[in-house]
Parts: sequence; structure tokens; C-alpha cells
Amino acid sequence: MSMPLAIVFNHIGDSQGGGLQINLSTLAVVRSLGRRGIKIILVTTNKRDGIIGSRYVAGVEFCPYIHEPVELMHGFFNALAERYPGTKVLIPSVDECAWYVGKYYRQLAKNFLIPAPDTYAIGKINNKRFQYETAQSLGIPIPETYFPQDLAEVETLAHSIGNYPYVIKPNVSFEWKLQSAKSGARGKKGIRVDSAQELLNVARAIFLPGTEFMIQEIIGGRDHRLVTFLGFFSADHQLVSWFIRKKIRQCPIDFGYCTMTESCHNPIVLDQFRRLLSAINFYGVAGVEWKLDPATETYKLIEINGRPVNTTGCAIAAGVDLPAMAYFYAIGQPLPPVTDWQDGERWAWLAMDFWAARELAGMGQSSLRIWLKEALSIKADAVFARDDFLLSLRYYTHFIATLITAKFKKLMK
Repeated sequence: MSMPLAIVFNHIGDSQGGGLQINLSTLAVVRSLGRRGIKIILVTTNKRDGIIGSRYVAGVEFCPYIHEPVELMHGFFNALAERYPGTKVLIPSVDECAWYVGKYYRQLAKNFLIPAPDTYAIGKINNKRFQYETAQSLGIPIPETYFPQDLAEVETLAHSIGNYPYVIKPNVSFEWKLQSAKSGARGKKGIRVDSAQELLNVARAIFLPGTEFMIQEIIGGRDHRLVTFLGFFSADHQLVSWFIRKKIRQCPIDFGYCTMTESCHNPIVLDQFRRLLSAINFYGVAGVEWKLDPATETYKLIEINGRPVNTTGCAIAAGVDLPAMAYFYAIGQPLPPVTDWQDGERWAWLAMDFWAARELAGMGQSSLRIWLKEALSIKADAVFARDDFLLSLRYYTHFIATLITAKFKKLMK
């Protein structure tokens, strides 16, 4: 008997420059389900999506962009349901998609099984202000954070706060990605400011009416103090399976994407994660990041991601296959829960980790020799996989070509 179709919903940018894009959370979901013999239809925005080249993608459907009129996306999914009759599981794999699926959950649930947060939960998760308010109501520690509504409030705030440095971050991540190219943010996840004047200068450069941002203290300590909890909640909001990993490096090194991480255990973040997501009636796969504050020795909430995160592959490599948990739960054939794993199982995004290690080496905190030793110790890479070789080859060929080009340009200076 064949398994129900999996519709994996991805979203990449519509810029004309650059080559293929690979979203790591989407790739982890596609490989997780594909390796179990599940037929996958990738829904994405354009041909620059590198995951189209995965051997586990059986078909591709191109959807509208999130910033286009929502009626276009509604029409697309109605037509998709007609093209693929029978039972179908819809899995959003990035923020934009989780937002759309959550907001129009009832409408989509008429045609798809959806192991993902509904309208109520996504409303709590989508805006970081609501995340922090929920955490505070539960007595869960959060960083010192402010939510100015306009430049006038920033000007007042800049001279009244004194715990510099701070970071300017988006309230709604995907809206920031869509809008930041039009401002001084230039797509950055966060912008550090070290003084009141710098805060004012940056705010003026990036402020766009209708795009909310927050000002947050920078918690001290290196990347290893960042811990992410990944888990799957059932439709009755019970934590079924989970996994914990601690960050080793990220790129850029201050406010970047995780490039090397390893499995660990942490009962404090387990308790805080369970209470936080239960309080918002969560269903599906989530990743919640915390940082151990050296000043208070408490784990403070950084952010909730209401969908599979980039490092989902680390959990899978350690034996906690969260995308499969969600899929099989949705079709009424739940897999046995997994709540334990071996510590020290390393996952890396080597193509980006190289640049992170290089940046640290320039600061005297690492070396190529150390990086090579660490690279050889990983259990899984974010992109490379023997059973998905052509996609891996295409990706790393581009990476090596980039290195050669960078070296050539340096020699020509």
C-alpha cells in the first residue's frame, strides 16, 4: 500500500541575481520523508530552488510569492488539491509558508492533513513581541527587549537605556527579509549597536513604515551558550518526541545561521520549552533557541520557530526524525516516540562553517588545522549525502569554485 503524498511547501526569494538556493530545513524534510519511500511534491516559488535537484523530489509545482495578493495563493492550493486527489499531507518548511498555512489553516485543512500550527498558535509565534509576552506570563526568562513603534520612540529610548551593546532585530522575520533589501538592513538577521548615537543612525537607515523591529540586549558569552530545543507536539498539544543541540559556530559569528552544532541534554530548556509551547496550543515541529546568560545563569528565550529549523538534520542524524514523526502522526500511523539520543553527535553546514572558522581564525580564535579536525568528526553535513549525490555535487562544486575565485581575486590585488 502506497503512503499518502507529502506536499513540502518552500519559499525562496524572487531576485534575479545569484545561483541556486538551498533551504536547509526544506532539504531535511524532503530527505527524511523520501528515504521512507514517501512520494514528495515540492511546492516552491521558482527554478532557483536547488532542492528541485534532489532525487527524492517526485514533482515540482511553482506557487505565487507570499508578497503577492493572497487570492493567488488560495487559487494555487485549490488547483493543487484537484491535481492530486486522495490523502495529502501539507508540511510548511520555512517561516513564510508556516505563516500562510497557519493563517488559512481551516481553509487548507479541507484538502490537506496539516501537522503544523494553526491560526491561534501561528499568531502567537509569528511576532516576537507575542513570544516574549507569553514567556514572561509563564515566568520564563527573556532578554531586556524594547518594541519602539516609530523613530520618535527610538530617539527617546536611545538615551534612556544603558545596557549597550544592543541588537536591532525584526519582530516578524519573514517580513524583515522581504523589506530589508529596501533599507539599510540589507538582509541581515540582526544589527549590533554600541551606543545611543549608533542606535539612532541604524534605526534611521533601516526604518520602514509598517515593518516592526525590536531592540534587545546582547547576551554575553560565545556561541556554545546557544541551545536549541527541537520537538514534535501532537494535535492535543502534548510533547511527543524531542531533541536538544548546542551551537558550536555560526556565520556571521555574531548574529548568523548555525554552521556547526552537536547533540546534548538539558533539563532546564526541556521544561521551559514544554511549558512555553503547550501554552500556545502548538501542533507540529518547532525549534526554540535559548541562550545561557552568564550574568544570571538563566536560559533566556531567543526565538520560537514554528516549523522545522535549519538544523533539523542534526536531530535526524542522532535518531530523532521529527519530520517523519509529524507526517506519520498526521496520517494516523504514529511512530514510537523518541526522547533520548547520544550526546556529541555533530552536524555541520561545512560550506558556511569554513567561512565562520576563517573569521574566527582572523581573530586568533581558531585555525584551518583545527577546523579540518572538527570537519572530519561530523556525523552529518547539511547538504552532502551519498544517497542524494547529484544535488550534493552541484552544491559543493559551486562552493569550491567560489573559493578559487576568491583566492584568484586576492592574488590579483
